Amino acid sequence: MKKINIYLIATFLLAITACEKELEIKPHEIYYDNFYQSKEDALNAVNAVYDVLAYVDQYSSTLWLIQDIASDDCNARATLNDPNLHEFNKYNLNATNIYLAAVWEASYLGISRANIVLDRVPPIDMDSTLNKRILGEASFLRAIFYFNLVRMFGDVPLVLEPLSPEMNDDELYPFREETSKVYEKIIADLEMASKSLPEYYTSDNKGRATKGAALAMLANVHLHIGNWSLAADFARQTINLGVYQLWPDYADNFKEVNKNGMESVFEVQFYRNDVSQNSQMVISGLPSIQGVFPAGVEIMLPTEDLLNSFEEGDYRYEVTFFDHYWFDTFEPHIWKYWDQEAYEPDETSESGADFWVMRYSEVLLILAEALNEANGGPTQEAYDAINQVRERARNGQTGVLPDLSGLTQDEFRKAVLAERRHEFVNEGKRWFDLVRTGNLVEYVKEAKGDKANPQEFNNLFPIPQRERNNNPNLSQNTGY
Repeated sequence: MKKINIYLIATFLLAITACEKELEIKPHEIYYDNFYQSKEDALNAVNAVYDVLAYVDQYSSTLWLIQDIASDDCNARATLNDPNLHEFNKYNLNATNIYLAAVWEASYLGISRANIVLDRVPPIDMDSTLNKRILGEASFLRAIFYFNLVRMFGDVPLVLEPLSPEMNDDELYPFREETSKVYEKIIADLEMASKSLPEYYTSDNKGRATKGAALAMLANVHLHIGNWSLAADFARQTINLGVYQLWPDYADNFKEVNKNGMESVFEVQFYRNDVSQNSQMVISGLPSIQGVFPAGVEIMLPTEDLLNSFEEGDYRYEVTFFDHYWFDTFEPHIWKYWDQEAYEPDETSESGADFWVMRYSEVLLILAEALNEANGGPTQEAYDAINQVRERARNGQTGVLPDLSGLTQDEFRKAVLAERRHEFVNEGKRWFDLVRTGNLVEYVKEAKGDKANPQEFNNLFPIPQRERNNNPNLSQNTGY
């Protein structure tokens, strides 16, 4: 996709400054009535929604980082001086946690921008196909923001319109909406997007939401709420588009030359040549060694439980972890996002590595899991789906990671969960997986022992206290 530049907000702020001094015009009148006039305005507006995905408090860092540390996959580095991050590691979470407040705020910023697009773009005199596509993209992006919020916090305010000129109390102080209602809107947005978006883009627009991305996200949403047949159906529809394939080499997913490549269903865009658009995934996992990894910050480290869970010969292990570099040795760290062909160690902070929201391998594993649950056990189609992922993980070796067969429903269920764990290390999925499968408390305690004390109420995070201070209608989740 062409680099997303955010002209929208700059235009808005400049207009407010000029008019407040001279004309006493209300800011919303400038924002709504004067800006949305052309297709360029519409494209800039939807680009501003994409822009939020790459914020530090979204997929650049915070969103996936807290998921990994709150799971059985990673620990916050013991010497890391960040008590807010250690709260996820130890499960002594407080409503004042700054990371939760930041994720909430950034998510609703993205939702707000999407709402404005959906409200103001339809009347613009422009090509109808492009108009429809932009609305589909905004709907898709709004669904992603709400999908993350509802899984993290449960009932959340369902805000679907821009603020009105009156800015009444109902708009400013919304109540939390039932989880089921939030999911209904997520599904409606994704279904609309699936009917509005193209199957693929030319090189100039790669990275934008597509029909396949919307179908795959529908499969993921239905998987999370236990609509097994629908999850399987939408995963199958995604596969049948014929747009996606697995890279033959698992490591190819993480090379810059393959960004938005054949396994990409949807990824958040980052850019090497703009410091404000660099990705933080690489440096978060690399060790900090003077003269060797000067940019590494090793925020989190893999647990022994994760390291020991891989089957012998699983190629993904060597792609994902390392414990030595040249003459330096250290405890295992995560390096799978570091493209060594593109970056020297001192350049890793400049990484343009994209963040995977969904890869094709996840579509296959969703299909496998959903079929197992829908049919009371694995079907041949389910085996074929998971074994495609396992075959790639063998990397041409014989006698390792054999194809699965002859499993009971529960054995297959556990096999899919393990496969997802090894396929998606450090991709912000494990905490969500543990919660939706009911394994959070048991698996985290098993991995972290006395260092963590998760309880059943930790299947949701606390509503940020800062938001509750501003909005008296927000109740708190049980246990916090």
